Amino acid sequence: MKTLKGSFFALLAAAAVGIANAGDYLTDFETAKKKAATDKKPLLVKFTGSDWCPPCIKLHQEVFSKSSFKKAVEKDFVVVVLDFPRKTELPEEQAAANKKVAKEYGLKSYPTVLLMDSKGKVFKSMSGYAGGGAEAYLKGLKSSLRARKFK
Repeated sequence: MKTLKGSFFALLAAAAVGIANAGDYLTDFETAKKKAATDKKPLLVKFTGSDWCPPCIKLHQEVFSKSSFKKAVEKDFVVVVLDFPRKTELPEEQAAANKKVAKEYGLKSYPTVLLMDSKGKVFKSMSGYAGGGAEAYLKGLKSSLRARKFK
């Protein structure tokens, strides 16, 4: 019984770490794709190194952690954050799933944000973060969304 209880608490703690790193965004790509199809919204997929990548940390602090950004971005996108931490261990299944998605999309740097349809077809790729804050980032996302509608 102690082993079962210990396993439960370890799983609960790991899930809490995943949620904290994602800032309450989705952390499972397949779930996000299903939600995007149901909600008829595109996906915003953020690949991050939450505990070691300076531009990733800055992007999180200045943009993704802001409640105003979260509220605004979720009107237009289903957001999923795929984390690749070095100091914090993700649950094995989540780490493997994240690596699979990164490999599928040829991820080369962090942070990378991909905008895609609910089937996973990318229509915009953005790498790095030069600053500017949540409002400027949202403006760029909305511009990309408008440009996609004219294709």
